[in-house]
Amino acid sequence: MSKINEDVIYFAKLNSDAKIPSKKDEDAGYDLYACFEEDFFVIEPHQTRPIPTGIAGAFSSKFYAQVEERSSLGKLGIKKNAGVIDSGYRGEYLILTYNTNDRPFIISKIDANQIATELIIGEKKYKKEEVIFYPFNKAICQLILHEIPKLKTKEISYEELLNFSSERGTGGFGSSGK
Repeated sequence: MSKINEDVIYFAKLNSDAKIPSKKDEDAGYDLYACFEEDFFVIEPHQTRPIPTGIAGAFSSKFYAQVEERSSLGKLGIKKNAGVIDSGYRGEYLILTYNTNDRPFIISKIDANQIATELIIGEKKYKKEEVIFYPFNKAICQLILHEIPKLKTKEISYEELLNFSSERGTGGFGSSGK
């Protein structure tokens, strides 16, 4: 087994068409891209689907990776549904994505301007003006690495726990007044 360098995040293509994640110095996260065989990837209204990326990764156990939506997708009502990738996971990064809209969301390898008025995907017909197009070559999310603090655990009684000072105490939902 190879040892992971703590200063490196390793990416491997599981699909030759996959794009290795990229990051600019000023950016918080690595851009991840969709990778699928068909010309279109559809997420129907109010549906969650895993978007394949065609890549897997490895990084130090000092970290975990957090998947976050891009603001360009957030403003379109496209949300990520899960977001933690543990350092030991070696499978394909699949991005669970939820379409909050009443219109289908389509990641397209074909420029939307080249589509006349209607699109047929499988057995379904989509009118161009009734869908949300997103270009295939644009990142679908970002991958942000966070360092994990190494803490010890200790079991104590609930009474002992209540002796630790806290402004909020046992106040539940909405109790902070904010």
